[in-house]
Amino acid sequence: MTAELLTDAPVRETALARARRARRDQLTRAAQWFAGTRNDPYGLILRSGTEDPRPYEERVRAEGPLSYSEPLDTWVTADRAVAQEIVAGAAFDGPAPEAAPDGLAQCGAVLDVDRETAARLAPLTSLGSPLLWAPEEGCVEKRTVTLARAILAGLGDRFDLTEDFARRLVGQVIAEQLGLPEGAHERFVQILPDCRHALDGLLSPQLHAVGRAAERAEATLSTLLAEGLHEAGADSVRAARILAVSAAETTAVLVTNAVRGLLAEPGAWKRLAAGPALAAGVVEDTLRTDPPVRLETRSVIADTVLAGTALPAGSRVTILVAAVNRDPGTPAGAAPFGLPADLHFALSGQLVTVIARAALGALAEALPELRTAGEEVTRPRSPVLGAPASFPVARTA
Repeated sequence: MTAELLTDAPVRETALARARRARRDQLTRAAQWFAGTRNDPYGLILRSGTEDPRPYEERVRAEGPLSYSEPLDTWVTADRAVAQEIVAGAAFDGPAPEAAPDGLAQCGAVLDVDRETAARLAPLTSLGSPLLWAPEEGCVEKRTVTLARAILAGLGDRFDLTEDFARRLVGQVIAEQLGLPEGAHERFVQILPDCRHALDGLLSPQLHAVGRAAERAEATLSTLLAEGLHEAGADSVRAARILAVSAAETTAVLVTNAVRGLLAEPGAWKRLAAGPALAAGVVEDTLRTDPPVRLETRSVIADTVLAGTALPAGSRVTILVAAVNRDPGTPAGAAPFGLPADLHFALSGQLVTVIARAALGALAEALPELRTAGEEVTRPRSPVLGAPASFPVARTA
């Protein structure tokens, strides 16, 4: 089977089609901006840029378990019980709003998967499966630590935590776990970070040039995986693509958020450096207090009722993940509502947390005096991840 058949590559767009799509994305972004000018809290979240979205999230909570954004025709929730019902409900099976009639950004279409398909592909990406060589989490952690130490050894006194360390490390781990030919590792590690806009692109149309570059990166990644895994079959190639794209930037953001939180608390980083095993608890706490995915969106595929409200097929629903974790009604000791495992993270959720805790422990052990070395910059149009564009750090005080 050829790489072209395995990649599900889209038909090449004409100039007219590209222009129409750019225009549509502009109109979608304008609608989000207009919603914000009407003081719609969901619109303010989507257009907030680098602002702290928490005040807007709490406004959604104040409107009840299910809030309606009229300008954006979307139902929004910050309620944990409602969020769990959405994740568990078969009616909420539409993976992304671009599948809706009015459409949204195409960037991130590589993650387009329904619940049935996710369930079919998930066994292919479990540890010890034919696609991932490590039989259990400990093996992934050991390899992550080894690769992390090698990357850190090659960095100078000052470096960008997210770009120079986290993104490179995740790419190396995933390439190795997928069993790609060694000659393809460097290209894979180079191209994977260029797919970083996929999750944000599901809800926030990216600048046209950025979106086009991301789509080209996704297409290149698909071809690379198809060539490297051609004997595994089409399902394995698709599963590998979804795993890689959904895990890469999410893990990098999770590591960055965890480091940020620790460095902001006096003595916390030194405690982790003295006991790297504490990294597991830090990652779980970060998933609860500063999750790498702040928004999860679904399209309703069949008429249903949610929180006493009738939702017809085609309705759009968004979960404010970070706000759900702050829900006062959350039972004591409940696991963080961090990476919903029904769609986007059904194939990668476990790997995200395993890599993140190993990376965090290795970083603290190697650099016990780590400190921030400049102002952090948040990436524009990143309402889903709140991803850093720059996070400068230094090795010593």
